[in-house]
Amino acid sequence: MLNYAKVLWAFHRLRSGHRPDLKDIAVKTWDLCAEETTTVAPAIYLDGTLDKISAYSPWSSQEYEKPRVLGGTATHARSTAYLLRDVRINGAWIYSEAFKAQHGFGPDKLFQRHPREFTKLDHVHLVSNSPGSNFFGNFLLDEFPLELLPKAGDNRIGLQTKAYEHEAGYREILGLPRPLRVGRARCHEVIVYRDFAQNSLKQGRYQTLRQRLRHSINETASESFKRVYLKRGVTGEARIVANEHDLEEHLTNLGFDIVEPAVLSTQDVCRRMIDAKLVISVEGSHLAHAIYTMADDAALLVLEPPDRFAMPYKDFTDRMNMRFAFLVGDHAQNGFNVDLTDLDRLIDLLT
Repeated sequence: MLNYAKVLWAFHRLRSGHRPDLKDIAVKTWDLCAEETTTVAPAIYLDGTLDKISAYSPWSSQEYEKPRVLGGTATHARSTAYLLRDVRINGAWIYSEAFKAQHGFGPDKLFQRHPREFTKLDHVHLVSNSPGSNFFGNFLLDEFPLELLPKAGDNRIGLQTKAYEHEAGYREILGLPRPLRVGRARCHEVIVYRDFAQNSLKQGRYQTLRQRLRHSINETASESFKRVYLKRGVTGEARIVANEHDLEEHLTNLGFDIVEPAVLSTQDVCRRMIDAKLVISVEGSHLAHAIYTMADDAALLVLEPPDRFAMPYKDFTDRMNMRFAFLVGDHAQNGFNVDLTDLDRLIDLLT
């Protein structure tokens, strides 16, 4: 079936001769939170660590990571709402005249073999975004807070999203009903949010979700200084700790609980991680299991592959006044090794 929304978009795009921004087509725009400037702490790491970095994540660069490592002044963009009229939705994309944007999971196809049911919508709030629809970490970190922006009673919609094993469990725990999933539609009015920054408005929503989780789980940490090793397992892009057996044995002897979300329910993950003071894990989307569970004064210690360095979760810990540390591994034939002596030194710094 022909993607008529894309055909119409292409016509407007050719006629206009330029690609408009969201603000160019909005009939109304208003700020939910102004731009803010804060001072953030540097990451905690050992001397010589940065020399081990051989490459950065394909989603990042040295330019992005250096300020996270060094700390200093951070600027947080505003959160803004845009009212659009006569919006067409097809798959993962929204179209309005010469504007299009991805807010779901999937390619922008001209022909579709199995088109979704078409519906007409009046006034709706779009609460899905591209990162959250494609990556579990962003789903918890960005999309769940986004769903709190509309007021109670507003009609919320989302576009098609990857299937996440723990989504239903988190929605039950956090009291977030799944928005209506729309495959093909024409909407009279859509409010679209630009809400990527770690500003104070986002912080307030994180706090709301963290409080909801504690109310739902209704359990406190059984230890005064609870420690968790959050095991990545085989999910997502490969980040293999070649000496993980030795690492887990070492951490177990230090009193860490080894938590592997891939083999646990959402409820069990949350119960075992609730109010952890120190969470250690390999970098990746699974780290999102810690953002609503770990203690208010927690520290996050991330084990970084030397050839895929990135620390996006430092933006979260900075905003929540938590500490962030990292250790860069050593190249190994099947991934990377974690130096256990260096790890102990970092643990001592954090405890």
